[in-house]
Amino acid sequence: MTASFEPHTSLSLAEESRAKNRAARLSVAIASLLVALKAVTAWVTGSISVWASVLDSTMDIFASAINFVAVRAAARPADEDHAYGHGKAESLAGLFQAGVISASGFFLIVEALRRIAMPRPVASTKLGIAAMIVASVVSAVLVARLRRVARATDSPALHADAFHYLTDIWTNLGALVALVLVAQTGWLLADPLISLAISLYIIWSAARVGKESVDVLMDRRLPVDVDERVAAIINRYRDQGVRGFHDLRTRRSGSIKFIDLHLEVDRRMRLDEAHELTVKVLRAIEEEIPRARVQIHTDPV
Repeated sequence: MTASFEPHTSLSLAEESRAKNRAARLSVAIASLLVALKAVTAWVTGSISVWASVLDSTMDIFASAINFVAVRAAARPADEDHAYGHGKAESLAGLFQAGVISASGFFLIVEALRRIAMPRPVASTKLGIAAMIVASVVSAVLVARLRRVARATDSPALHADAFHYLTDIWTNLGALVALVLVAQTGWLLADPLISLAISLYIIWSAARVGKESVDVLMDRRLPVDVDERVAAIINRYRDQGVRGFHDLRTRRSGSIKFIDLHLEVDRRMRLDEAHELTVKVLRAIEEEIPRARVQIHTDPV
């Protein structure tokens, strides 16, 4: 006997989908604004650190647009060809982001090494400093928004987007420090050296985003604390006829957590009693683990 139900969340799936779509659209709009601001600043100052930040923001637009498409695709309900839904579209977007971030990081390393070999003067540092301050503040506001929605919806795509824009903050601050050092000390190597450090951080960030995406695509089990919560819930029903459980399997797809297990019940129970007990356990797991889609097979022992 097997029981399964739709996931339970504090927000409806439709509300979560709308929230994710709004956040994805906002990230595209903000990235476009930042590219325009930084491109003008980089052109005027000639700073490789600012150009690094421009490239990062350009990649943001591309990645955020992919995220927007992925979030909409992931919201589509299960169909005949995708019985488990389309949630992994979000992880595919995260993996794509990792590739984009890595490519921009390696490009910046090459450019920074060229500037170290042949330092160039930086102009209009005051304009550059002001622009980087504005860009940092705007990026920080966007990261806070994306993180809030990502936590509320448990969206892998928005988690990746928030992490991506966090790297944007660091590139902005790195460019800001480089411009201040050049303006105050005239040390031209500060610009490419800081750009090199930013590039290494970007690549490290890409590795993290990529690993998280691959884990989901490869159906890596959920964290151990999920297993412990499931065990604790089941143990509460031992006095009602539950004898234990086995073959617990967990994975995720998009925002949905899939939990499958075999529930061991007293073999003396009638079929309807065993089914009612199974449903109780299933509902309890859904209540305590948001966005869980639970399937339980009942085994008499």
